[in-house]
Amino acid sequence: MIPAVRLTVLIAVLAIAANPAAAATITRVASQLSGFDFVVISGAITQDDGPAFADKIANLSSGAVVLDSQGGATVTAIEIGKTIRQKGFATIVPDNTLCASACALIWLAGAPRVASDTAHVGFHAAYVENNGSMAESGAGNALVGAYLNGLGLTQKAILFVTSAPPQGMEWLDQKNAGTVGIDFTDMGATNNPLRNMMPEAMMEKMTENEAYDPEGVVTKFYAALTRADGNGAAAFVIPEKRGMGPFNERNIASFFGSMREHLHVSTLSRLDKDSVKVDYSYLYANGKRCTAHATVTTVYAYGRTLIKGIRANC
Repeated sequence: MIPAVRLTVLIAVLAIAANPAAAATITRVASQLSGFDFVVISGAITQDDGPAFADKIANLSSGAVVLDSQGGATVTAIEIGKTIRQKGFATIVPDNTLCASACALIWLAGAPRVASDTAHVGFHAAYVENNGSMAESGAGNALVGAYLNGLGLTQKAILFVTSAPPQGMEWLDQKNAGTVGIDFTDMGATNNPLRNMMPEAMMEKMTENEAYDPEGVVTKFYAALTRADGNGAAAFVIPEKRGMGPFNERNIASFFGSMREHLHVSTLSRLDKDSVKVDYSYLYANGKRCTAHATVTTVYAYGRTLIKGIRANC
């Protein structure tokens, strides 16, 4: 029999090897109004989520998209956002929910846009993945700018979104919404019918805090590093540190994409309440091998488990 600790490590390592991308969960929920459904997007957004979203809403003529995502693939987010605008769907970020980076781009497509006063809607400099490498932020912002222009946002609003700092996050709330030209409806407003249309079970589910899962998040983060997926890896980092040094999306894609042998995780184990140890190796382009370990520190923030720091010896 395999001891429980070793079994946990084995499952985590196999997950890194077998799961090419931890796709978002996309769920369709019938509302209390016939012919109107809610579509919930939860988790990091991957390149595969565009077709999955399109399939989910193929026969839906009226609805709203509820967002609970830390971010992810920019191009996929724009693809989903365009579909939302074409359908005329509303977008919603519920109470105490994070909708950052790529997720915030999706939210902008809503007609109307709705967010709770306790929601966290944040924008971050855009990076676009192209054939396994990250395009310059300028190219990413040009793509985002064209998308936002198609949504009918003002130049002031486009400037706010595309000028978001490459390090950290630019947050949107009711206090600065008018200044930057991005209007939205308060989820708790008495004249907002969408809240009353949400099934009670769905509201309870959306306001539940997910379990604290350091091993699961670190597994997904290193799976993204193995793919040299900068956007995918950064989605599991606290928003305040995205774009900084080793958490910079372009740096991740460039560094891990240049390896002769991609990163391989051998073991992954919990050290304490907030820390996970990862043993790994990779082969540089020049033939030099790195065999090392890292201590990854996690934190529970914005209603989910996120990475706040990494100490590595290689």
